[in-house]
Amino acid sequence: MNNNYKNRSCLAGMLMAVTILFGCKKSFFDGTPTGQYTVDNYFTTAAEVQTATAVLYGAPWYNFNCTYSMSIGDVYAGNSTGDANVPMLQFQNMNVTQSNEYLYKGWASLYTVVGQANAIMNNLNRNTGALDAATVNTAMGECLFMRAAAYFYLVRNYGAVPILEDTADFNKGYQYPRHIVTDVYKFIVKDLQQAETSLPVKASTPGRVSAGAAKALLAKVYLTMDDFDNAKNKAWELISNESLYGYGLMSSYADLFYTRNNNNKESIFALQWKASNADGGYGTGNVTQAYCAPYGQELTGAQDGWGSFKPSIDFQRDSIAGDLRRKPTYMRAGDYYAELLQAKGGYTYPSCKSRTGANVKKYVVGNYEDNAATGGVYMMSTGINTYMIRYADVLLTYVEAVIGNNTSTTDAQAIAQFMRVRTRAGLGSIPVSSISIDDLLRERRLEFAFEGQYWYDVLRLPQAKAITKLSNTERGLFDGWCGSGSVSSNKITVTPTMLLFPIPQSEIDSDPKLAEAPAAYY
Repeated sequence: MNNNYKNRSCLAGMLMAVTILFGCKKSFFDGTPTGQYTVDNYFTTAAEVQTATAVLYGAPWYNFNCTYSMSIGDVYAGNSTGDANVPMLQFQNMNVTQSNEYLYKGWASLYTVVGQANAIMNNLNRNTGALDAATVNTAMGECLFMRAAAYFYLVRNYGAVPILEDTADFNKGYQYPRHIVTDVYKFIVKDLQQAETSLPVKASTPGRVSAGAAKALLAKVYLTMDDFDNAKNKAWELISNESLYGYGLMSSYADLFYTRNNNNKESIFALQWKASNADGGYGTGNVTQAYCAPYGQELTGAQDGWGSFKPSIDFQRDSIAGDLRRKPTYMRAGDYYAELLQAKGGYTYPSCKSRTGANVKKYVVGNYEDNAATGGVYMMSTGINTYMIRYADVLLTYVEAVIGNNTSTTDAQAIAQFMRVRTRAGLGSIPVSSISIDDLLRERRLEFAFEGQYWYDVLRLPQAKAITKLSNTERGLFDGWCGSGSVSSNKITVTPTMLLFPIPQSEIDSDPKLAEAPAAYY
């Protein structure tokens, strides 16, 4: 179906001047989890290990989750506008520079995940026998999974990147070459295959990843690599064994985005957040509401609510009449939400809050009183999890793998999985006898909007088709507020070099050696 996996090695070469890389000094690539263990302080109990691995589900991902994920996955892709500041506008206009603040913070965040996973694994490898095998295997599996997840974002966003699997080596000298794209994918697959055999079938603690999560991510990686048979088979292992792995679709789409439903049966891998005030420590809460809630403090009650990310006009035009996902995804004039401002009898979205005529609802959970039972809400801090993989993604991954390099499919099993997603959305009465690439892309767009996925969905298209799709995407705004007036059109002519992001300039400055061509790792 797509040529981008094969083309990334050439694209990386074309972009070498801006994708050189990684002088990640200890300023951000600190291999020791904060407040955890050093080379002279080994794990001695299962509780210590579980405390250390718990860190991997939150704080290292904080800046990834804060602005990076949506800026790339939704703004750059055309699902959302981001017009609050220069870094956001660069993503909206697809002219992201090497000095972009969000680009650096995301890069740093992902390599912090890698570094902390490596540090824990290095510690576990020095285990002198004080820990039981199950504890060690599970913790190793979690670390391998997290490292693979971080590298999966890095390779898709930057192409050739440094592979670091021993933090001790990094601490001896931080200058590293980039490694060729095919080797990065090989490394990711190897990590996930090991994680799949190390992790339990079901996690003993809600929110922890399991063997099923490794299968789900591996299916997505295979799909990106154009390895359609392995992607289909890995997704089917989960679909055909739902009771074994404990996954399924939530009956209501809206219920996915209530804090009280964190770690539900559809959640396969999610970042775990805890709302906290200033005394609770930086990086423990989900900041998404602050950027997505309509401008003003009315909904959040926490001196945030900036309306920075808004549904684009292009995305709204792709909506389907009667789709039950629309209202839980974005607000339009007159929409009523009983779960917001409950003490006042609910919230009705007014007609004037945005120059796209709408605001994001997904991940907007309300004020402290609305969430008192689940930890409340503080400034830039809610307790709702961030979905990284949902079960709906597994179902649609299976469909995409069945389509493969074709333009459509009439496969009955693929249609059945596709219809499970559409039926929940209230669209089950619309007959489907075949599924085209365009049908699938639209379905994924509506299902996963504002979850940071759409950019990567577009990238899996054949490159020429992806470029045409992005070039035809409307990135403009209405001339007036409240969705009034004509649209000041903003369409961008996309080129292949725009399908990868530049490495932050500060990293290049720190490591001139990495101006060289990517090296083989294996």
